Amino acid sequence: MPKIKFIYFDLGNVILNFSHQRMIDNVAKVTALDDRAVETHLFTSFLEDRYETGALNSQQFYEVFCETANAKCDKEAFLEAVGDIFWLNGSIVPVIGQLWTAGLPLGILSNTCEAHFNVAVRDFKVLTDFFDTVITSYQSKSMKPDAKIYHDAIAASGVSPNEIFFTDDKAENVAAAVSAGIDAVLFRSAKELTQDLRRRGVSVG
Repeated sequence: MPKIKFIYFDLGNVILNFSHQRMIDNVAKVTALDDRAVETHLFTSFLEDRYETGALNSQQFYEVFCETANAKCDKEAFLEAVGDIFWLNGSIVPVIGQLWTAGLPLGILSNTCEAHFNVAVRDFKVLTDFFDTVITSYQSKSMKPDAKIYHDAIAASGVSPNEIFFTDDKAENVAAAVSAGIDAVLFRSAKELTQDLRRRGVSVG
């Protein structure tokens, strides 16, 4: 088995937990719309997907939502409402810290939009303290499990695909990473992740 030289973590439900319902509730408060209307205009219409893939920037996302939902609100308040959906998965932080202390380069590989990522980086020091490489869907203009985002991640790592380890909470994203040549596992818990890493000769825990 090749030596692991770079480790990517998914963001949502790995490093940070999140709730789409929290976003819906937040946006409802700043727009005076009901939850159903917010959900329809964000998700049923695939507006959020367009934002996450970079097809829309933050200004366009705000304008399209306000126009289609017939809503009036401050742009910064709206983007804050959209972005404030996370809370820390505290169990993963010691694992990340040990890997960083051991000198392993760490990266984030995430389907996320600019509003989500800006709030996450602002509110959670673990992201800025330990991760030097960030591949997001809105910057890559592709979302896992599309192949392009994995190729971008491989290029940014500076190592061979089989020297990269990646963990994600969705099986289809793990399978796509494996198809790209990356050593990837499904994230279930920090304890199981530690065991997966040890099996690959990575000292942690």
